[in-house]
Amino acid sequence: MRLPSLLIVLVIAGSAQAAAPSAGSLEMMPAPGPHAVGFKIVQQYDYSRVLEAPVDAFGKAGNAGPGRPIQTLIWYPAKRTGAAPMQVADYHQASLSEVDFSVPAAEVAKQRAGWMASPRKAQFSASTLAVRDAAPADGKYPVVIYAPSFASFAHENLDLCEYLASHGYVVIASRSLGARSAMMTDDIDGIEAQASDIAFLANYAQTLPQADITKMAAAGYSWGGMANVFAAARSSRFKALVSLDGSIRFHPKIWGAATYVRPARTAVPLLFLGARTPTAETMERDDKLGASYINTMKYSDVYVTTAPPMLHRDFSAMNLRFSPDGAFGDYQRAEVLQAYRSVALYAREFLDAYLKNDAEALAFLKQSPARHGIGPQVMSMEFHPASATLLGEADFLRAFSKAEYRDAQSMYSRMAAQSSDFKLSPSRLNTLGYQLLRANNARGAVELFKLATFVEPKYVNAYDSEGEAYEALGETAAAIAAYEKAVALDKNQVNAIARLKALQAGGPKS
Repeated sequence: MRLPSLLIVLVIAGSAQAAAPSAGSLEMMPAPGPHAVGFKIVQQYDYSRVLEAPVDAFGKAGNAGPGRPIQTLIWYPAKRTGAAPMQVADYHQASLSEVDFSVPAAEVAKQRAGWMASPRKAQFSASTLAVRDAAPADGKYPVVIYAPSFASFAHENLDLCEYLASHGYVVIASRSLGARSAMMTDDIDGIEAQASDIAFLANYAQTLPQADITKMAAAGYSWGGMANVFAAARSSRFKALVSLDGSIRFHPKIWGAATYVRPARTAVPLLFLGARTPTAETMERDDKLGASYINTMKYSDVYVTTAPPMLHRDFSAMNLRFSPDGAFGDYQRAEVLQAYRSVALYAREFLDAYLKNDAEALAFLKQSPARHGIGPQVMSMEFHPASATLLGEADFLRAFSKAEYRDAQSMYSRMAAQSSDFKLSPSRLNTLGYQLLRANNARGAVELFKLATFVEPKYVNAYDSEGEAYEALGETAAAIAAYEKAVALDKNQVNAIARLKALQAGGPKS
């Protein structure tokens, strides 16, 4: 049975038999950026949702908070300070209160003492880049919401999060929790719960003075690398997606069950950083063969990398920190760390290109990794530029206005031919038509009302609206024809019936 990522790390960390990592094994990141890194923890609840109280194997119930606990980790560009940087143990200690904010201090101290007395003392006591509660640097910075893997803690990729903060990003993360209980479930409820957590963190980012919420990306590893796609499908606030061997590649049955997770809803650039590709036979045995969501993303620039030295678990910095030298199969630790450094570098270049509009970073991405000294034995990449243009209501309305409110039907037909996902709502067109009518643009209103019935020939309200617009223009014959169409479709159209009687009798508009 597969263990959740969180449990994998804890098992490794607690193993007295595992060999200690070789010297230099923690040098897994490229050079940090120009900023010092600050870190803080905010304990908050999403009061719109709750978790059930946990019950242990002895039937003892744990604490249930007043809402869904979202212990929020924030890495950010900071002012330089002489304070000591955090240790890995500090991050691990924070994970003890991810679900229950009232964990006794004595219990926390006991756990930490155990780690520091374990064979993994060197790993737990290792220093990191971040300084706890350091003063934020001046200015505003793009935001990255990080979604961890299945049931994992928020700091599983602490090194990547610190690295991005050092290069001028505000990075925010919370633990992977299930929909109703702390344990994640591998189903649509579980993935949508994590997508909602991403949305919660994105909303919270608006309260941070440093955060530029107009430039926001969602990143995720494994299960989190599908939750971030779900989050992007729900909200247009995300301008880029980073997937660290994300489950969007491996679970077509789950994303396929969510009808809103479609390329037209995720028309943003994607960087998929993948492990060495499993064989088709392995995929079939694991029941993971099926449609590729990544291949459907015709409206997006898509970058897909493959790192041959890396297995799926190697995309977790905590796993790399605690894995023994013999855990990498035919590869040496140094080779896997080199690949992880390349993954981090490409994540940063991608974010620089699409959130910071950095032309040099975009040029970097368009070139083969080999051009940057990263051989194919470390990483290869395929680039698939957007192959179609996504058009929507806003594009239509801008073009319609520019055309002086004429030829709505022909404009609609051209756009529908250009973009297969282009759709306009008849009821929305009816509402927009009334906006024009109230603004004394009855001719433009007629165009939208007629387009509404072109899209939906049996949409009665639009025929009635069309009649009103023609009356405003003084075109009585056209108004009568429109009202007659409305009544023909619905004998109970009170307004249309009344207006027909008045117009046919030659009376004024009531």
